[in-house]
Amino acid sequence: MASTNDWFETVAEARRRARRRLPRSVFLALEAGSEKGTTLHDNVAAFNELGLAPPRIADRPATRSLATSVLGQDITISGQQLVLKTKGSLLIAGHIEGDVHGESVTVGDTGSVYGTITARMIIVQGEVKGALKGSSVNLNATSRVDGDIVKQTLSIDEGAQFDGSVRRAKDPGEVTPDLS
Repeated sequence: MASTNDWFETVAEARRRARRRLPRSVFLALEAGSEKGTTLHDNVAAFNELGLAPPRIADRPATRSLATSVLGQDITISGQQLVLKTKGSLLIAGHIEGDVHGESVTVGDTGSVYGTITARMIIVQGEVKGALKGSSVNLNATSRVDGDIVKQTLSIDEGAQFDGSVRRAKDPGEVTPDLS
């Protein structure tokens, strides 16, 4: 086994590699030290102490599940008129031939989707052949996207491969997933 000296020269290099390889939300959670939930707990306690409650949006549940469903590398889902829906977060490490709707959808670096992804937050590290429709869309450095993007916000990391057009959503309904 190679020594860690071969992999990391400095802490800054380890941080840079983690930022490039991890999903943005995971990297930010690690950076914030919230992997144990202490930041979340501290924030909730502070809001409760001040008597503040987060606003409730009419079409969303009062509490959200922070769980993530994972579609593993060894799984392939395909079918005519296939639509996969999740009310939570989905990490796709396998392969989907069909459309995906969700609150948050991440296509991992081993994952691929051949179809349209519609979600409030979309993170692509792997391959997508089809449209991306999201409030927030992020193409990581390892992403390969062949399709059009309709978005409210977009970030494209250096190294991402993208072939298609981009336009801002005309109204929020255009990038809202059908979770019914």
